[in-house]
Amino acid sequence: MMTCSENPGALDGIRILDLTTEMGQYAGKLLADLGADVIKVEPPGGDAARGVGPFAGDHVSRETSLGWWYFNANKRSVTCNLDEHDGRWLFGKLVAGADCLLESFDDDYLEERDFGYEALREGQPELVYVSIRGFGTSGPHAGWKASDIIGLASSGVLTLSGDPADPPQMLGGQQGYITASLAAAQGTTLAIFQRERQGHGQHVDVSMQEALSIAQETAIPQWDFQLTSRERVGVSARLPGLGTYETKDGYLLAMVGAPAGASWSVLLEWMEEEGAIEEMSEEVADGLRDLNWRTLAAALADPAKMEELRELFPVAEQTLVKFMAERETLALYEAGQRRRLLFGQVSTPKDLAENPQLRARDWFFEVERDGQLIDFPGPPYRLSETPVVLRRPPPMIGEHNQEVWVDEVGIPAADVTVFISEGAI
Repeated sequence: MMTCSENPGALDGIRILDLTTEMGQYAGKLLADLGADVIKVEPPGGDAARGVGPFAGDHVSRETSLGWWYFNANKRSVTCNLDEHDGRWLFGKLVAGADCLLESFDDDYLEERDFGYEALREGQPELVYVSIRGFGTSGPHAGWKASDIIGLASSGVLTLSGDPADPPQMLGGQQGYITASLAAAQGTTLAIFQRERQGHGQHVDVSMQEALSIAQETAIPQWDFQLTSRERVGVSARLPGLGTYETKDGYLLAMVGAPAGASWSVLLEWMEEEGAIEEMSEEVADGLRDLNWRTLAAALADPAKMEELRELFPVAEQTLVKFMAERETLALYEAGQRRRLLFGQVSTPKDLAENPQLRARDWFFEVERDGQLIDFPGPPYRLSETPVVLRRPPPMIGEHNQEVWVDEVGIPAADVTVFISEGAI
């Protein structure tokens, strides 16, 4: 179990101001986990992302959003009202000591308050300024509002998601926001590295639409070379052994015969050992034993051969569906992996919390929050010399106002009290 630590991280000593919304807050988290001092700058009353559920114990408040907890652990929080004159003055003091600024406003909000990249670079040429937008900061769509689903739709990802008989299906988990944040974190670290070499910062311009292009896989090259659009495959059009199957207690993803995995001959041998192909004729079994990605590719160029293979599919699918339904997911997954079959457990949150691999690698962080110890998901990578650590729990609204504004920026405590009463903090 990973625990809180004061060990220096890869970005130790780098101060980052995080003014992002849901689109971009994961970038700040990744950088904070690497040791950067990430200060979440929130409006008085807290960031809007604090209102996004689910909530701990189903208690709806600005301090109990589980999403907020995850995406903002390791950050500090200050409040600052950029719509107020004194708030802008305070923010100017804060940004003067920053190495990097992250923002994801969908308009010229910061530019209109003299905190855009061009305005800040004059006095701080070493500043790394990161803008995360739906469509970037230039072009005819710059400034257009973009939610997660708009990013998925405009990038072409949705056209590949779902069954062809249905409308495109939304991907879960805010994949558009996450992908844009990943690109922003990469761009930020590269710009910081370049600054260390050259002594000056730069503008990192991230487009969620562009960041999601990788999720289209080969759709764009297919159009470029064949002038045809990839279509949604769905369940009904799948080949036997390829797709998600219902098990006794959940679901399992199978890719039998795909490159790098074992073929149908191995699966049939296993099923035969357990008496699961008794209803399958020897002719069908023999045909399936020869079925792999090479024979299938050859059949695609030979309509007669493909039609011959298709006659095997209904029986093979029916037999495999029954085989899966009578067994538990984890048992299928582990037995299939031992046979080099490309099987993947479709894990639930409970499965992940109990996953022996994740537990063996001490992947989870243990964090105390409101008197309770809570497991947080761990990092996406391991660094042997500068490991990712969880230094602090997710902050409460303005939890670090005194620490930052008074102790670090140097604003007198009495003035901070006045600024709070005026609504500037």
